[in-house]
Amino acid sequence: MSDEFSFVWLLRLLEQSYEEVARDVPGAVAALRIDRPLPADMSLQQLLISTLESGSPYWTGLAIKWVEQGFPRDSELIKALRQCSDNKAIAQSDRHKARRFAGRV
Repeated sequence: MSDEFSFVWLLRLLEQSYEEVARDVPGAVAALRIDRPLPADMSLQQLLISTLESGSPYWTGLAIKWVEQGFPRDSELIKALRQCSDNKAIAQSDRHKARRFAGRV
């Protein structure tokens, strides 16, 4: 088994509110009890982008909810939201939200 880090191990963070996780990122990550070393440069933004690009309807919906709750958007996240808004595997309501948050009306 590879020791390479995977954001899959962090997906459960998305089941909490963005505010909850942002308030105590180390505590929220520790509560997941991941038995692999986390990369030093791991970021919640990378988690969101990875999730939005995954095509998983459930996790993508939760990632969009974080954006809705105020997660800061930058050009990379906007690009992932745009791609997500075109993915027919994602619920139509989530695609519409992604489009709105990406700045497309």
